[in-house]
Amino acid sequence: MVPGFHCSSLEFHDAAMLIPKLSALGFSAVALRPRRGAWDIESPWFQSASAAIAAAAAEHEMALVIDLDAPFFDDPDCREPFSLASLDDRQRDQAIARVEQWIRQTAPMCPAAVTFSSGRVRAAGHGDQDPDSHGEETLERLAAAISPLAQLASTLNVAAAIRPVAGHAIATVAQFERFGQWLGSDTSLGLAADVGEMLLGGEFPIGARLARLQHRLTCVYLCEPDLERGCDQRFGHGDIDLRRVWEVMTQSGFGGPAIFRACGHGRFGMALAAEALALLDQPA
Repeated sequence: MVPGFHCSSLEFHDAAMLIPKLSALGFSAVALRPRRGAWDIESPWFQSASAAIAAAAAEHEMALVIDLDAPFFDDPDCREPFSLASLDDRQRDQAIARVEQWIRQTAPMCPAAVTFSSGRVRAAGHGDQDPDSHGEETLERLAAAISPLAQLASTLNVAAAIRPVAGHAIATVAQFERFGQWLGSDTSLGLAADVGEMLLGGEFPIGARLARLQHRLTCVYLCEPDLERGCDQRFGHGDIDLRRVWEVMTQSGFGGPAIFRACGHGRFGMALAAEALALLDQPA
């Protein structure tokens, strides 16, 4: 696998300046998230910032992963307003347009993947979860939204992948597999597996399950949720043996990016990235 690091784990660092430092440590991939005022598609400096990031990645032979699940990016009052599965046509259309815009605008960066979640399904006019949030109507609506996005990405030589998230229309890897029946064999959509979300969904054993699906994997996010603080655990401080997941996935033959993520601990600086690689050096 290709060891990668999520730049949002070091939110006080500039991505273009961070890339050479991560490369020197031994990483070969980085993941980026949109961020208002920093890497913002609506800012006048977006193109120049993206060009600087792409140039740094090319110089250091780092693969780029674009992670569109950016908290509060679309609405400063709501962590997750974005939803491709919404019953609200306007909200769903806005989500489709957003993903399409990011795919088009980041294609010149030659990303290894653009990943996004399906979003939540809520009953129209209510805050409660739609009781049929994983039913056939939801999957049909989601397929209609995602199929043209996956086709656009394929046309631009970009690998689009969906990240299952707890509480979303596609909440687990198992639901992603089922969703494939609605997409059909002609639609190219990969899986961006999130180890932390698999833990929340009770999908064990994580490594073996991902190894079985390695032919559908575009990338893997290696992380563990800290439910008390609402962020990720620091590497090596949780219950998931990420080193074991790495070993099983490597043995399966998966060669894509495996992105270490520990959002919420940026104060530790580059020591945080070093912790991730230290996991891989631990004896079996």
